[in-house]
Amino acid sequence: MVQNLIAGWSLMVLGALIGMTIGLWAHDDAWANGYPSYRRRMLRLSHVAAFALGMINVLYAFCGERAALPPMLLSAGSWAMILGGILMPLACLLASWKKPLRLFFPMPAVLLLVAISVMCFGLWRSGV
Repeated sequence: MVQNLIAGWSLMVLGALIGMTIGLWAHDDAWANGYPSYRRRMLRLSHVAAFALGMINVLYAFCGERAALPPMLLSAGSWAMILGGILMPLACLLASWKKPLRLFFPMPAVLLLVAISVMCFGLWRSGV
């Protein structure tokens, strides 16, 4: 589950970079069509998603040691969490760029749902 640790910390770096970048223009009320605009909300969500899913990937690595799962299922859940963590901030950025690209959201959402379900099942089986 080392891959989740690497992905998790890398996503947090990405979250910091996105936050730093959008923070450079945050002082301008009109930037990205104004504070309450869809575009600006999606940009802020990409920053939060990268940070939050980075932290969840790190937690996934530690919980994976306790989950009573066959190695193949644990690996599938791990990779689903990594891909979901990468694709969710990307989906937010794409949606901020072109509104129709919001239809990309189900892909990372399903990956994350699979990963979380696998971990819940494994921890339930282990009696944690």
